Amino acid sequence: MFAAFTVTASAVRAPCAMHSRTAQPHQSARIAAFSTGAGRRELALSTARRQGQSHGVAARKIEATAHRANVQATATEVDEKEAVCYLRGVRMSASKVRRVLDVIRGKSYEECLIMLEFMPYRSCEPILNALFSAASNAKNNLGMNKAKLYVSECYADGGATMKRFQPRAQGRPFAIRKRTCSLVLKMKERED
Repeated sequence: MFAAFTVTASAVRAPCAMHSRTAQPHQSARIAAFSTGAGRRELALSTARRQGQSHGVAARKIEATAHRANVQATATEVDEKEAVCYLRGVRMSASKVRRVLDVIRGKSYEECLIMLEFMPYRSCEPILNALFSAASNAKNNLGMNKAKLYVSECYADGGATMKRFQPRAQGRPFAIRKRTCSLVLKMKERED
């Protein structure tokens, strides 16, 4: 009913160095070699050989990838100037900040000042401070004209949530989440 199995020493697998947490000495030299451009090229060629591609096809793929990387790098360098303000740890939820940011997105600097001054939301105050800071960055650091500025991009993402506990019925603790958010506001100059 039961079959007898024999286990040989070759059948038992030793732990592989590749799956260990820390790199072994022979692996660190290999990692350092592949961090250079020639090492990456050699890795791509060996991958292409494993997949059955010829050396010429692999070389063309590598050159196309390098060309794409160069094009992306030059596109970011030629990109328009924009002033940025990062505001982190704002003590309100991101959804309450977003409803104001959606209103001011794409508006001119003067329009935003007027809107934020008279909106009835508590989130207007930190957004107004961020707007002042971004406009000052544009004027002082980039030499832009404040009259031509507009909000090109603005968004709020959730930050760390502080948890506080309040006693409720039958002595049980009730978690209160005090949410924070981070705010990014970018301004560009309009072309007339």
